[in-house]
Amino acid sequence: SGSNDVSKIEALTGVGLAKRLGNNSWALDDGSVSITFVRDGNGTVLLTGIMGDLRVPFTGTITSATMLADQSGSAVVDIWKDTLANYPPTIADTITASAKPTISGATYSEDTTLTGWTTAVTAGDILRFNLNSITSITRLELVLKIKRFI
Repeated sequence: SGSNDVSKIEALTGVGLAKRLGNNSWALDDGSVSITFVRDGNGTVLLTGIMGDLRVPFTGTITSATMLADQSGSAVVDIWKDTLANYPPTIADTITASAKPTISGATYSEDTTLTGWTTAVTAGDILRFNLNSITSITRLELVLKIKRFI
């Protein structure tokens, strides 16, 4: 029991990550991490265009995209990805195909299918977030869940 259980899980699976659940049992951590990009207009509706960039610190696969808004509204965000050597990413580097993260008359959206997306990311890739359209929203958060390669 206790820490020996973690060692047994790691030995059996070859995975070095485990997490303790609230019910005193153990489960493997699948290596998923969330990276978050936030844009805040400080009470003013956000403007369309490039919102900013993030550098991905690990290699993995994007498994979901969640958008959270401060109030009900609509927004469409495109995500562009390129290497640091090719910085900055452009619209030609889109990874979202026709399934861009979209909020429509709501405060949140979540996409776990990512139809048509290029979901692979490599450590050091730059993600650029471009706000294609917006109504009413003054603070927008985009959360990408990425399963890290362990």
